[in-house]
Amino acid sequence: MREQHVPGAAIGIVKDGKVIYAKGYGVRELKSKQPVTAKTLFAMGSVTKSFTALAVASVIDEGKLDWDKPVREYLPWFRMFDPVATELITVRDMLTHRSGLPRHDFIRFSTHLSREELVRRVRYLEPNKTFRDVYQYNNLMFVTAGFLAGHQAGTTWEELVRTRIYQPVGMTLSTTSVVDSQKSADFARPHSGGEEEKFYVYQTFGVGPNGAVNSCVDDMLKYLRMWLDGGTAQGRTVISKKQFTELWRPVTVVNSTASYAPGWQIGSYRGHASVSHGGSITGFRANVLLLPQERIGIVAMINDETGLAGTLTDRAADLILNLPPAPRPGNRTAASRQRASAQSAEGAPPAKKLEEYAGVYEHPAYGRVAVRHESGGLSVRFDALSLNLRHQHYETFQSSQGPVRFVLNEKGQVAEMHLPLEAAVKPLVFLKSAKP
Repeated sequence: MREQHVPGAAIGIVKDGKVIYAKGYGVRELKSKQPVTAKTLFAMGSVTKSFTALAVASVIDEGKLDWDKPVREYLPWFRMFDPVATELITVRDMLTHRSGLPRHDFIRFSTHLSREELVRRVRYLEPNKTFRDVYQYNNLMFVTAGFLAGHQAGTTWEELVRTRIYQPVGMTLSTTSVVDSQKSADFARPHSGGEEEKFYVYQTFGVGPNGAVNSCVDDMLKYLRMWLDGGTAQGRTVISKKQFTELWRPVTVVNSTASYAPGWQIGSYRGHASVSHGGSITGFRANVLLLPQERIGIVAMINDETGLAGTLTDRAADLILNLPPAPRPGNRTAASRQRASAQSAEGAPPAKKLEEYAGVYEHPAYGRVAVRHESGGLSVRFDALSLNLRHQHYETFQSSQGPVRFVLNEKGQVAEMHLPLEAAVKPLVFLKSAKP
């Protein structure tokens, strides 16, 4: 923690149905110096994906969903960019990252939408691979699957998680919103590089089923024990044996040593069969490692953006399995969501005055954004953030996302803005609106 400047960490281990370790280290936030405990709430990021898969499976148990029926049988209005994917995609496809879509994550940090509206706009996000061809991690498909499960159950994803997972498992402290977490007496604040960050509020952007679970060591150990006990907790069946088998059945090949099942990565840890998942969101990291044959479950969470959580779960597994320490990569800080700006080159001036590029531009997925001329430059204003544009040459400007290009029409008027918001596909085309 000292080496990586991590304010706080929490670690828990369950073995053979018993908690053998549950402890906090460091502080919840740098300013107050309140200690981390086994009850301190952390944002779990994509560890949430196993919760969403479990919630979906519970609706399937009721007969209101099917793993392998097309989503359009339940949501007739649902569309993908690829018409083949539109007709065939199932919740199993969505929960195992084989939709053909790259991440398209910029939308979930920039644009305020309801969850249904975000799901409706998926149709405008271009794939870069053939449907069911390869593994490509995608948060928006988990959002869609979580929305669908709530829709079919006549409720929301948040309520499904609360009533079908938190309550039967006994996770009394956990939440699905950082707004609720901050009402708790014991919660960690997000940090990056030793500086406090703002909480990322998933629901503001229409997301949540991809990463909005907030939990603590005490609650997570109950959750892990439920998985190690085959889907039962506190003498109750949380999920049927049939659906439990589906949740740990590998579907999509990740690489030569791992596959992805709904909400879980299935592989091995140093020769031992493993089920695992990491989590990452602004200011927090988490990791879960299950060794089902040994009936071991390990969770670690930190309130900073380093790889320490994964290192901790692995090292704990080494100690329990009596293995020598495995070689570890050097300290690393999670990469920023924004790529470094390319070097600006002196070149030809733009064809128009900068103020003529200003205005409202529209894209069917992102909606309306404003390009503003101020302080001698241009900026693109989304709901939650802005991109500053620095002129490079002709109609090309540089931004933290890469080169932004404007296109003139046959009358010499600025008509389009091409924004590189997803590296795996061509830039997204925003059309300039005639309306102010």
